[in-house]
Amino acid sequence: MGDSSLDLSRFLDAPAGKHGFIRPQKDHLVDGSGKRFRIWGVNLGGPACFPEKQQAERLADTLAALGINCVRFHGLDSAWGKSSLDRSGDRWDQLNEADLAKFDYLFDQLRRRGIYANLNLNVFRTYGPADEVPQPRELGLGKWATHFHPRLIQLQQDYARKLLTRTNPYTGRRYCEEPAVVVVEIVNENSLVGGWLSGRLVGEDDQDAGTWSPLPTKYAAELNRQFNRWLAENRSPEQRLEFEMQAGRAGPLTLLSPDQFAGVSRERFETDYQFIVQTERKFLSQMRSFLKDQVGLKSMLIGDSDHSDTLNGYPHMLNNAMFDYMDGHGYWQHPSTGTEVRIKNDPMVNDPSDSTIVQFARTAMVGKPFVISETQHPYPHQYAAEGMPIVTAYSMLQDWDGVCFHAWGSSFYDSKSIIERHELFQLSPDPIKVATLWACGLMWHQRVIRPATEQTVRNVSAREMVDWCRVSRWDHRPFFDPLFPKTLPLVQQTRWQYVGDDEVPSADYPAVSIDNGIRSEGGQLDWLDFQNGRGHLLIQSPMAEAIVGFQSDWRGKAWKGTHHLSTDLSNDFAVVMLVSLDGQPIQDSRQLLLLAADRAVCKGLTWHDDMQTVDQWGDGPVEIRPVIGKVSIKGWPESDNLNVRILGAVGQPTGEQWMAELRGDRHMIDVGSPAGIMAIVERNPTGTE
Repeated sequence: MGDSSLDLSRFLDAPAGKHGFIRPQKDHLVDGSGKRFRIWGVNLGGPACFPEKQQAERLADTLAALGINCVRFHGLDSAWGKSSLDRSGDRWDQLNEADLAKFDYLFDQLRRRGIYANLNLNVFRTYGPADEVPQPRELGLGKWATHFHPRLIQLQQDYARKLLTRTNPYTGRRYCEEPAVVVVEIVNENSLVGGWLSGRLVGEDDQDAGTWSPLPTKYAAELNRQFNRWLAENRSPEQRLEFEMQAGRAGPLTLLSPDQFAGVSRERFETDYQFIVQTERKFLSQMRSFLKDQVGLKSMLIGDSDHSDTLNGYPHMLNNAMFDYMDGHGYWQHPSTGTEVRIKNDPMVNDPSDSTIVQFARTAMVGKPFVISETQHPYPHQYAAEGMPIVTAYSMLQDWDGVCFHAWGSSFYDSKSIIERHELFQLSPDPIKVATLWACGLMWHQRVIRPATEQTVRNVSAREMVDWCRVSRWDHRPFFDPLFPKTLPLVQQTRWQYVGDDEVPSADYPAVSIDNGIRSEGGQLDWLDFQNGRGHLLIQSPMAEAIVGFQSDWRGKAWKGTHHLSTDLSNDFAVVMLVSLDGQPIQDSRQLLLLAADRAVCKGLTWHDDMQTVDQWGDGPVEIRPVIGKVSIKGWPESDNLNVRILGAVGQPTGEQWMAELRGDRHMIDVGSPAGIMAIVERNPTGTE
């Protein structure tokens, strides 16, 4: 599909799994031959996991052409129409073989093209009236009950066994023995520690329970019964009496809620902490043994992600360190939805210390691979175009092992007439995001950013893990170490390690000066002008250069930009990227991809005066705001002739061109007329030299 020069399937090693199972090797992932494996992926959510055969083939072709080598199947268990679970009766614990037959075909189509699968087990599961689950309506997704309630644990194990021991008729293999399954995830953002720290274990019956609803009363009572049994086994009668005196009443204790944390002794607080942490660890260990020893899973396994940078995530991360790699989720300014859609609309280029990269940097651990399996700038964020280039560039600087953007969408980009309210996290309806995925995939597969050689390690002790649960989380997020410079991950590699009961000496972290911006080790990445609200990132490597952020300040002025690339645009904010297509440095490359992106919106979208709350959603079609102005490239011989062919969002030739001319020592390209997002830049194409 599209322009053959832009087909990134050449970077895929098809079929997936031909070298054996992907596995961890120290800090990184490798395939069966020992070759480094780096995930470049997207999520598929809910019904999108079950397309018809023709759609499955087209989807697989599209993702392969985009260079996607992994699909995270997120929400196979959803209740949104198609599902891996049959909800036609009162029991919702049986597999839906009709829909899974569609999944089988899609899985094989992806596998044949070199695309691996990440299978999520518990994501959006809800429970039927005959599933023998207490309060199924009030339970909702049961985010925290999955860790301790015996019936829910049994249902999770039954489902995992049924799903993973199914034989795919197209491969002839059971999923538990399938090397094209890169990893299985046990739960999705179901941290019992996080539920406790955020006050969601207190017991409250919500008839319309949603994703993050508190534990229903019967589940809270069960958790407190388990807590008191644990106290009887792990604390002396004298200690329990002291706790009862602190509580002001005799009898069984109730787990502390966050508003009580500061008012109890350290001994009482640490008691509750240990119960919560050990209960979560017990569940994860139990599921690991079940999946590996009883089901016979041969692929990698992880438990859960680090997914809330406003909470002390270290206890949860340490519990998950028993698995094959560490995983992180994070979004820039997650929208709030309901009667209104609201999103803050702040540009991330103006806030590097709180950027998604800084949030992710807290998760990477010494001796463990690290993968980002969910990230995005959700629609309709006005500065969404900045997200992918920043995450891609710094993930390479940190030498992380993968990025999966959330989420592809229903099937494939098809110039939809509107981005629906339920599609805020979908990539495929948004031509700007699809085009940027091309450019960033090209950067990722060609490894255009060298990993930093310097690495700083944060030592985290057992005492700190407890103490950081009681500090003001908004003041200490995301690292909870007040001495650690938040912008250090934008300069060099950073990881953390657990040192147990050892005393942690005073940290001697490298200082980071931000007076003149933040320059990465080696000067490949320069984050500039964020102090005055005009932030932009310069990416400067031999094979790729980019300008991400505010650019109108130098309109009509001499500005050097990067080594080869500079702009003179009428757009206030834009992303301009130039990436080699032939594996040669920009100086020598004969064919390059040029991206010029602002944003895409549904026609008719309007904002309230706060510019954060959507007023009118719009009725479509989806339109782009074209980047208009001049992009200049220097360093090529004046005798060079340029042919700049505009491509559509999925790489298809449009038959149109951007004009190029020589001005002084620069080749100037007029972008925006005709409108477009990306183009192939050819130097001296055949017949022009």
